[in-house]
This record gives sequence, C-alpha cells and structure tokens, in this order.
Amino acid sequence: MMRLLKNSTPVSRIFHLFLCSFIGLFLTGAFITIFSGIFGWNDRDSVWFIRLNTFLQSLFMFFLPAICIAVWTDSPSKYLNLQKSSNFYKFITSAILLFVVAMPMISLTTQLNERMILPKQLADIEAWMRNSEQAAEAVTQKLLQGKDLLGFISNILLIGAFTAVSEEFFFRGVLQREVESWTKSGHGSVWITAFIFSAIHLQFFGFFPRLILGALLGYLFLFSRNLWVPVKAHFFNNASVIVVNFFVGEKALDQVNNPPVTLWLIMLSVASAILCVILLKKLKQISTSQPFRLK
Repeated sequence: MMRLLKNSTPVSRIFHLFLCSFIGLFLTGAFITIFSGIFGWNDRDSVWFIRLNTFLQSLFMFFLPAICIAVWTDSPSKYLNLQKSSNFYKFITSAILLFVVAMPMISLTTQLNERMILPKQLADIEAWMRNSEQAAEAVTQKLLQGKDLLGFISNILLIGAFTAVSEEFFFRGVLQREVESWTKSGHGSVWITAFIFSAIHLQFFGFFPRLILGALLGYLFLFSRNLWVPVKAHFFNNASVIVVNFFVGEKALDQVNNPPVTLWLIMLSVASAILCVILLKKLKQISTSQPFRLK
C-alpha cells in the first residue's frame, strides 16, 4: 500500500485533510442528487432526507478524509491511536464523568452566547448569523421529533455513533495530531483544533459552548492517546440528548440545556469549571502520553 504522505510535513497532511474534505463536500451534493433522482425525493425537508444528507456529509467530509490521511501515512490503527491502552477503562469512566460535570458550565456558556449582540454596524451580519442558527436548530428539531422506535434507533446510530466516530477521526485523530506535531504544543493543538471544530459547524450563537466541548474532547485525546476515549465521550454527549428528548420530551431537554440565568446557575457553573480542571489534572497524572512520532 502506498504511503503517499509518510515523509510529508504536518502542514502538508493538514492541507490534504482539508482538500479531501472539500472534495467530499461536492461528493455529498452529487450523491444527494443521485439518490433524489432514484427514489424521487422531492421533499428536502423530510426527516429521512435530512438523515441521508447528515450521513453523507459525515462520511465524505469527515470519516473518509481522515481514513485517507491515515492510510497514506501509516497503519490506520496505529496512526489514529485505536489500540486500547492499560488505562483505557479508567479514561472512559473519567471521560463520561467529565462531560456530566461540565453540563452546568456548558449550559451557562450557551445562554450567554445566545444573548450575544453585535455592534449596530454589523446588524446585517448578525441577522444572517441568527438566520443560520435558526435553520440549524430547525434541522435538529426535525431529526429529534417523533416517538417512533425506528427513528430513535436511527438517531442513536447516525447522530450518536457515526457522527461521533467521523468527527473524532477527523478532528482529534488527524487534525489535532498533526497540529501538535507542527506546533510542538499539546495545549495549543487542543485549542486550535477546538476552534476549527466549532467554527466549521457554522452555528455562531453556539460557538463558545462547542469550543469548550471540543477542548474537553481534545484534552481527553491528549492525555489518553487513545482515540476511542473522545469518541465514546462524544457519543455519550450526543446520545444523551437523543435519549432525554425521546423518553422525557423536548420541553425537559430545553430546561436542561437552557435553564434561566440565575445566581445559582452561575455558582454551579463556576463549581463545574473547577471540577473539570481537577478531573483533567487527574487524567494528566495517569497519562502516559508521548509526542506523536512516525517510525
């Protein structure tokens, strides 16, 4: 098998990663057009059309580009750090606990981000950003609506599992790895990747909470050096939303994600942030991470 990028620089591999993702964007559009023609799907607002589009985007824009870079560079399992480590289950337990503890901090950040107001000179840009946010929210609500078992299982497999795998392979497995190799900074690679992870979703009024989530996932990968750890944490985060919405209801989910901003929430969020830092320090203590090297 040709290791086309074996001796290339980290910058070159990052360039090829985004080039493959850009090509994947066009492939997504092409396959959507083909499937629409074959099955006669004219309603692009239908939930199954949205699921197909979501699957193809995750496949062509994130999963396959990451696999291509891994295959062209080294053994995919070795390059992506997919082998289980001795502390694997300790990291998994800590990762889930970290995301549970982070919920109040994420909720407050979400509330504050949604209340962001740009200067009057940027009113047109703010209107466009809010329209984009509302469109993305409408898509999410359509995916989560309904109480049929088939839809629930589909959401768990697609939004919960496949989205978590594809995005973590792309952002943490390849991008963060190569940014770290390039900058020689573990912390820098976490935050640079988290910034790109949040920005690429094009949900501006959810930018900061997604930035924090991306950073938490990044630190899980930095300390564990096992990609399955952030994958499982990402799955837990996505699947918990689906499960709560299905079994409890949309109103309950909204109350969890968007509680009123009170002094209690602020105090709880501060405690949440402190506990997250403590947990990350504990993870660092059991970490055996070494700088990424290609042999």
